[in-house]
Amino acid sequence: MNRRTRLIFLGLSLILLVIIGRSVQGNFSFLLNDFWFTSGFLLLILLSLIDQPHFSKDSNVFINAVTAAISLLLVEQSDRTWMFWVFLGSTFYLAISSYILMWLRNQPLMNERKWVQFFSRINRQIGKPETLFSAFFLWGAIKQFGLNSNEFNCLLLYWVIFMILNLSSIASILNSLFEKKAIEKLDNSLGIIFGVQSKNTFLVKLFPDRKASINSFDFVEFTYSVDNAKTLRKGLVLDSYLLNQEQWIKVLTTPEISKIFEDQPAYEKHSDDIVYKIKEIPDTKYLDSFIGIITTKSNIGRIRFIYNSKTEIQEGQLLEVKVGEKQINVYYQIVEGETKIETLENKNETGLIIGEAIQLGTWNHEKTRFEKYGWVPSINSPVYVSADIKDVEITSKEFKIGKIPGTNFPVIINKELALTHHTAVLGVTGTGKSVFSRNLIREYLEDENIKVICIDFTGEYKGKFADLSPAKIVSAENDQKLYRMFDWVASELEKFGNQQDKVKLKKIDEFIRSTLKDSLTEFLKEPKARLSVFELPDVSNTASILEYTRQLFKALFDLAKTEKCFGHKVCFVLEEAHTVIPEWNFVGIADKSSQSLLNSIAQIALQGRKYDVGLLVIAQRTANVSKTVLTQCNTIIAFQEFDKTSSEFLSNYFGQGIANTLPNLKFRQAIAAGKALKSNVPMIFEVPEIIELKEQEDYNDIPI
Repeated sequence: MNRRTRLIFLGLSLILLVIIGRSVQGNFSFLLNDFWFTSGFLLLILLSLIDQPHFSKDSNVFINAVTAAISLLLVEQSDRTWMFWVFLGSTFYLAISSYILMWLRNQPLMNERKWVQFFSRINRQIGKPETLFSAFFLWGAIKQFGLNSNEFNCLLLYWVIFMILNLSSIASILNSLFEKKAIEKLDNSLGIIFGVQSKNTFLVKLFPDRKASINSFDFVEFTYSVDNAKTLRKGLVLDSYLLNQEQWIKVLTTPEISKIFEDQPAYEKHSDDIVYKIKEIPDTKYLDSFIGIITTKSNIGRIRFIYNSKTEIQEGQLLEVKVGEKQINVYYQIVEGETKIETLENKNETGLIIGEAIQLGTWNHEKTRFEKYGWVPSINSPVYVSADIKDVEITSKEFKIGKIPGTNFPVIINKELALTHHTAVLGVTGTGKSVFSRNLIREYLEDENIKVICIDFTGEYKGKFADLSPAKIVSAENDQKLYRMFDWVASELEKFGNQQDKVKLKKIDEFIRSTLKDSLTEFLKEPKARLSVFELPDVSNTASILEYTRQLFKALFDLAKTEKCFGHKVCFVLEEAHTVIPEWNFVGIADKSSQSLLNSIAQIALQGRKYDVGLLVIAQRTANVSKTVLTQCNTIIAFQEFDKTSSEFLSNYFGQGIANTLPNLKFRQAIAAGKALKSNVPMIFEVPEIIELKEQEDYNDIPI
């Protein structure tokens, strides 16, 4: 029963009880003197109808017991039989045990120890008003009038009627009768509010005899009795449930919904807390953008939301939520979705889809980037699909590598920072990483001060960049000499120190250094030479290949330190990086000296940014590539990855939540994070379709 109905029942019950008492006593002395009235049924009425209409807590049991013990003082000394002492002992037990339980309990009852649950539940049954004071009332009536008297039978009949009317099912029927009299029901009335979740989500119990049908995503209006100004609210039906043989719905109210109707009422007369269905709906695209509402366990960096929408969504999609008193738009990107069963009551369940999204932040249009926001949305806040923004301007030093899926939010990197602070592009074969990398190289070459050296084992780069006429750093004649020398050096170093030809090793080392240095100098000084593809003859990481690469790095960095690369910035592209800079346990040679070669290359990578020499590392798996080098890549762009090692390594850059999406990324989708990005937050983005040379096949058919 609601409060109003319980008060009506209280008044009627007291009036009827006084009338019966007057009839059986002949006067009103029983109001103050008779135990059966003052200590029994009056307390039963007050506590069962007003204080504890549903259930008794430990604190309620304690108060009931103390009140009952005091009421027993009205019993005359001559009437204090053994039953009196049983009642008194019971009240003492209830008072003491309930007091102890209130001290011991510090969590929900179901989570407490078994013995605490046992005594608490026993006390609640014995100490509830219907049990304790009914016993007092019946004992007092029998003691005063006798078991076979007409007076006792009248009081017993009254007690039976009262207990029947106080049953929950009977009370519900009576309550609906009172409601129907109090409410002017219209054809479009649906039901009455019986609960509120947060401040904007209402639970509505539907009328069994309603004329209007109701479905999810229908619009309704109502006045809420708690509102001081009796504001007319507009709402959206989120879901409907069948609970305890009653149908009820969940209604969301927001300012955006009210704006659909221009804050105009659909009907003239409203009864408080009665919900009415709106039949005439203006043209609106609200349902195209509405996704659901924020649910529990959301935090500043991540939200969880109940998906309840007509609009389909997917991983990587951008959402927006209004946060804080100023209702600031904060953007989130979907990273996870799961199904869940929610228990309603008494084994009633409903199925939900719970989505998770990480915070990208607020959008700063002037700076064209996301900025982190430092607070969490309120529970039940509506979640929407993000709307498009105005086109942004990009400077010559920036490059738009893609956009957030389904939007026009650009993902922009600073080309200079991407080069000098090293960039890694990772992903399994067939995801788009090589095409993306080659397109990034072309963007670098838009700057006349940048030169690119590609170390390529695949043999693809020469054909893909044929239009740029890539230069050959080392002449064909010297190239063959160098390979033969590296092979000889590799075999010589495998010998014991006293067996090595030190003189010849020194001469060869000088020739290699001078040849590579002269060749690089010529390449860097030549104005027309912008790109060089350095093809190595072997795809395995042999000692000679590693030594060749190390010497090339060393010669370049010597020029960087002494000559500042003759005023140029240099990008070193390492295609199939696991061959050039492998992790130590993936080195394909037995000689321990190979470790020193790897250390030399890694050391050069650590110092490169000081001299405007940067790396573009391209690899399939992080497990096979030197972590010393990868950790120096301040910008990482990761396409689809499946192996656990890659996910664990990349989670240090992206965070665990977004790193878990790596296996689910689609073709041409990637995760970007790092110093070069204008928005320094990890995000899923979509690479535009890139068409390479016209002589090549269509982009989608190019092996990647």
